[in-house]
Amino acid sequence: MSATVHGGWKLRGAALLAAVVAGVLVVLPGCAATPEATPTATASRAPETPTPTPDPYSGPLLFVGDELDAFALTPAEVADLLPSAPPATEVEDTLLQYSDGGGPEFTPAVCVLLIMEASMGSIGARTVPWVNADDTGMSGKQEILQFPSEDIAASRMDDLVDTVEQCAQFDAQGAGTFAAVAAPETDGVRAFAGTLEMGSGQSAWRAHHGFAAVGNVIVHLWQPARDGSEFDAERAALLLRDRAGEAKTAFVEKLTATPPATPTPETADPAAPWSEWEMTATGVGPLQLGMSREEALAAVPGATAQAAGGTDTLVRLTSGDDASTLLLQFTDDGTTLSGITAGIANVQGDVEPDGAVLPATGGVRIGAPVTEATAAFPEGTFIRIVSSGEYFYQSATRDGGIIRFRADRDAADPAAVITGVTVEDATLWPPLTIR
Repeated sequence: MSATVHGGWKLRGAALLAAVVAGVLVVLPGCAATPEATPTATASRAPETPTPTPDPYSGPLLFVGDELDAFALTPAEVADLLPSAPPATEVEDTLLQYSDGGGPEFTPAVCVLLIMEASMGSIGARTVPWVNADDTGMSGKQEILQFPSEDIAASRMDDLVDTVEQCAQFDAQGAGTFAAVAAPETDGVRAFAGTLEMGSGQSAWRAHHGFAAVGNVIVHLWQPARDGSEFDAERAALLLRDRAGEAKTAFVEKLTATPPATPTPETADPAAPWSEWEMTATGVGPLQLGMSREEALAAVPGATAQAAGGTDTLVRLTSGDDASTLLLQFTDDGTTLSGITAGIANVQGDVEPDGAVLPATGGVRIGAPVTEATAAFPEGTFIRIVSSGEYFYQSATRDGGIIRFRADRDAADPAAVITGVTVEDATLWPPLTIR
């Protein structure tokens, strides 16, 4: 973890040396003495006006991109906290998701969060992994997760904190326990940690967990513990809490010096060829995320709309010349435009895209190497979804917008090619429901 050194202004005093030259007055006979010159007044220096100190940033705590690195534990801290874990590496811009669902029914229901992927619903991530090459089942990690908003992260953390008391004893097709400790909340940072035990015999499961949250970030530390290893839960909770507090302090200092700017969306010509439009985190051409269904379907003159995917939430929009298509995604109630995809969307009816007739994204077109996307949108996250075999490079904004580049292979592979681009307003995603 890097430390930031904050420099201040230092005023250096300058010594002023006044040299006084004494003149010799020679008086000649019969001549009057030359009068001395009248001293010239010296202008005094105007007092310096001190540079005003800006008020500390007091806006929303919306971390994004490499700002998530500040939450990371060092490999030495991981080794000290989890002596039986394999060596940790430095923080990575990756996220591995299985997203396979399933599992037993929990009572209380909130306890399912202890086996659910914490990254569900996140839009950006950093990971500190520790991998056991001989037994991957003993590998663990720290995930630092950006959620679409402070409210969404706070709601998820509310549910997670409930597990400390409600899941001390639970049922999941057998008795289970979660022995956890919550750290005192400080400056809006919440944290807790504990050990989960459930099942018996061959299906027995044991793992150490730690969570912390501030702003739009939730941190999850996880280590399988089938070996019976001990875990100082209180110490883990305090470490995660204090690191999150340090990240918050650094964030406030950064945004105090450089307040965040809100870009102004450009106006697009609805009648222009779609290849001239731009895909951004707020929409595509005249299609703006957050539009009503009626507004979206009327935004492009001459285009035709057809239901897709066997659901009311997906509509395939085709240009008047039949050259281009976009997939529109609406909220679960079908009323609000929440996402737009150009190219492959992994939806029935997808066709091989022609990037030349589709909108560009930051100057990058479908068919280009993913490396062009990472150059145009740095500080994103490389995502792999195991269950569906999908790979993405995803860039998120502070306010919950995302640009997701679909790749034809591992997006970190230099040979990976963009096959589709999706833009979404993640604040419109349905909330996670567990009760």
